[in-house]
Amino acid sequence: MMNDARKAARKTRKLRASRDLWKQRCAKKQQQIRQLRITVRDLSRSREHWKTRVKELEQQLQAVPEAPAAIDPAGCICFGGMMDNLAMSRTLQTFLTWSSD
Repeated sequence: MMNDARKAARKTRKLRASRDLWKQRCAKKQQQIRQLRITVRDLSRSREHWKTRVKELEQQLQAVPEAPAAIDPAGCICFGGMMDNLAMSRTLQTFLTWSSD
């Protein structure tokens, strides 16, 4: 009888240890799942943000060729601002003198 009680107690200890280990692994996996869901959420938001930003910039880019002709046909858009032909030639001359060094 004593031997059966020891076997049962030993079996119970092993089952509890196994269960506790399983619970720890399960909790760790659940934490990883939560973290990955947060990462997916953040990346989705970022992707949507950049999609809208690209669409805005594409619309601005499509509007740019129409604007100089309406304002001044002799001007040119450079880095988002108007430049007349005189400023363009000075910029080109400056660039050419720098590149010849």
